Amino acid sequence: MSPAEIARRAALAVRDRTLPPAYMRWSPDQAFERLFPAGWAQTLGGSRLERLVHVPAGAGAFEPVVGAARELGAGRWSVFGHAVRLDDPPRWRRDPLGAGEWPDRPSHRIDYRAAGGAGLKPTWELGRLTMLPTLALAARVTGERAFAEQASRWLADFTRTNRLGRGLHHTSGIEMAVRVLTTTWTLALLAGGADDAAGPAGGELAGSLGLLMQQALWCRDHLSLGSSANNHLIAEYAAMAVAGAAFPQAPVSRALLDHGHRGLENETLRQIHDDGVPAEQAFGYLPFVWELLLPALSACEVAGRTVSGAVRGRLRASLDFARAIRLPVGRWPQIGDEDDGRILLAVEGPSRLDLVGNALAAWLSADGLGSEQALALLLVGRPAHAPRAAAEGAHEFARGGLTVWHSSGLTVTFDHGSLGLGSLAAHGHADALAVTIFEGVTPVVLDPGTFAYHEDPAARDRCRGTPGHGTIHFGGRSQSEMLGPFLWGARAVMARRGEAWECAWASGERHRRRVTVHGREIAIEDQVTGNAAELCFTLAPAAEVQIEGQRATVRSGRTTVVFEAGGTEAWRREPGEYAPRFATVVPAPRLCARLAGPGARTVIRVAG
Repeated sequence: MSPAEIARRAALAVRDRTLPPAYMRWSPDQAFERLFPAGWAQTLGGSRLERLVHVPAGAGAFEPVVGAARELGAGRWSVFGHAVRLDDPPRWRRDPLGAGEWPDRPSHRIDYRAAGGAGLKPTWELGRLTMLPTLALAARVTGERAFAEQASRWLADFTRTNRLGRGLHHTSGIEMAVRVLTTTWTLALLAGGADDAAGPAGGELAGSLGLLMQQALWCRDHLSLGSSANNHLIAEYAAMAVAGAAFPQAPVSRALLDHGHRGLENETLRQIHDDGVPAEQAFGYLPFVWELLLPALSACEVAGRTVSGAVRGRLRASLDFARAIRLPVGRWPQIGDEDDGRILLAVEGPSRLDLVGNALAAWLSADGLGSEQALALLLVGRPAHAPRAAAEGAHEFARGGLTVWHSSGLTVTFDHGSLGLGSLAAHGHADALAVTIFEGVTPVVLDPGTFAYHEDPAARDRCRGTPGHGTIHFGGRSQSEMLGPFLWGARAVMARRGEAWECAWASGERHRRRVTVHGREIAIEDQVTGNAAELCFTLAPAAEVQIEGQRATVRSGRTTVVFEAGGTEAWRREPGEYAPRFATVVPAPRLCARLAGPGARTVIRVAG
């Protein structure tokens, strides 16, 4: 951080603790009384809020949502793919994965970075209230009052036990911002239901409206500017825009809407390159960023604001980038961080890339990505156009730093991008010049994924360090200097060299790589300057490996792959790890070979 940014953050901290804005001192009920007109919202029906959602008659595309709501009614939920039990209402400060419970104390006194005895991300996930729109939508499509009552009861309980400035759930702006979105869409769905379904909004849920606006104001006053201006900043602007658009009765709404809309326009163009690649170099975050932008931008339109052609064009480019990296079942090669972030229809099963991508495609009147149309129907009121796959051949995203090949059933990626966005590059990995290879949905060469952020610092560094990726490392070190879970020091620098790309390591070594793909054969040519150069590939967890000197045969499922190396010593099989999704890690073998000189050539042939 720059001296100016440090000074700004310090001044905010001092102000918040000595002379905070009035709204930070109010209870949620007081916030409702002082931020909304007297007597308003005895019912939310007939308000602008209802225009945020489109619910066709019958369950139809929403059957998985109704199924998830029934599970919630029985106390069953899923966090990062792990089945958990929830009380009614949930214990909001307890880690649902069972690691402990966070204290009930002022938010500024909780050092969440230290993690302590409780899991951070799973507890935050619970506090994002992503289950509430699921319950409210189930109430709409089935007419079952119990779902609406459960959503209202849980929202009221969260509000009562988590007032602004107290507890874990108010320690980070992005958590409050996501909660503004989930609360707004919960209320929108309840408002549009049966007449009695909307009744609690002006009574027992009045405090929830007050807390919603308090959180939007907090985001306005604590924007993630400077070094931390990444997807957190998009979330904060989205919260401001949504609160301002959905609740025009509040006197602060117009200013929130204007500020949020302007910020969303600017950040979309800053955080997504003109070729559609996310500037954070964390491609798993793309569906989450879309899910922040799309509801907020569509809410701006409902409120009469125009979304610029430049922003629409940038989002259309990001949709085409997603089409290029999409694997056949709607997954994508893991490159950079991803934490399974989701907001609406946050159920297990459907591909988030397809679900949110199709909603974006419907809004843009563009070709879709897959078959998941539920979110498109909810947010836009119509499905996306028929899905279209990426064309065969090479797709180079020079600005974003990635080349993708679709060749005879293979998907191959070659990362030649920068470390990440801004001075922190918080979600980037030291994975320059790494490759991933898939045959259909079968992994051949993998990125190690993202296992944890705060809870396991050593695993955090292994997942984002160079040795775990499909590239070359020198003596087990990383291309850029890791200083903290979301902080980098001296960085590697990328440059194009003819048909190759070169990574100049922060520690002085150099690695130049050229990748070509012909049919089902991938050729990798490496040139290095530095000692102890080692070529490594992380393989599928269940891969079987047979080694004969510089030839290795790898079997992953029904796929057989031969790795032939020239200019290296014999291949070795080493233990490694792979995180298929956040908070889950499994053993995975690594195929490694030390370079015998300054150059090597590896040919990878996928049988079939």
